[in-house]
Amino acid sequence: MKNKKKWDVLILSGDINDIDIISSYIKDDSLGSYLNKNKYFYYFDIGKKDLIESVLNVHIVGLNINFSWEIIEHENWHLNWKNNFNPIQIKDELIIIPNWDNNIYNHKHIVKIKPGMAFGTGHHETTFLMLKNLIKYINKNDRVLDLGSGSGILSIVSYMYNASKITAIEYDKDCKDNFIEKLQINNINNNNIEFIIDDVLTCEDFNYDIILANINKNIIKDLLPKLKKTNAKILLSGMLDQDELEIKSLLKLYNMNLIYKDQRNEWIFMKVQND
Repeated sequence: MKNKKKWDVLILSGDINDIDIISSYIKDDSLGSYLNKNKYFYYFDIGKKDLIESVLNVHIVGLNINFSWEIIEHENWHLNWKNNFNPIQIKDELIIIPNWDNNIYNHKHIVKIKPGMAFGTGHHETTFLMLKNLIKYINKNDRVLDLGSGSGILSIVSYMYNASKITAIEYDKDCKDNFIEKLQINNINNNNIEFIIDDVLTCEDFNYDIILANINKNIIKDLLPKLKKTNAKILLSGMLDQDELEIKSLLKLYNMNLIYKDQRNEWIFMKVQND
């Protein structure tokens, strides 16, 4: 009999703003997370516990955070999602619901997802900010480049808002199956969105109308000089408010214009455009 798949689960409690700060250092290594009773649960592959603890011990100094660990099996993880998943709503425009939700909604667009490991659900502030502003700025027939797409929730929303071309680039190979599954759940043909496994920093074609980058700050810093010549609307998220001055300085250095800034808790969004 095969051993059941297990994960190390980090449990964080304390000040929500402090947890957001810590999240920025560990979320890229996390396979998924959820909030329950004012505690955050982050899932990691077995073997990463020592690495994550070393990051915590460096950055937790002076913050109001407590943490502990537990081990959980795959089946129980899925049940946790069923118990704790709340729909993500952006006014009456968009709602994201789990695939087991059969309620009737009156939103303009409904996205169904199957919550799983290694991909976003829209609950995190950075993804919410991107969704909120994507539907604000996208136009019919826009060409969309989704950098660091995960399993493609922003690409799928772009499709629902009638983008004419969508390219999703993601480094993590584990996201591809979730991407295909999500397309199937939403009755979208695989050919409607091009999904590429690659490093976003190797991308050279920025001939798009909208470029999305919901990705960590360091990659955004490396992307900015590559985006200097595009005419696209550039939507950036994945940065904390403490990163704002640094990013603004880089935008000024590269002669790029900050058109609009949005914020949710400690996380910020920027719409950027070249002259």
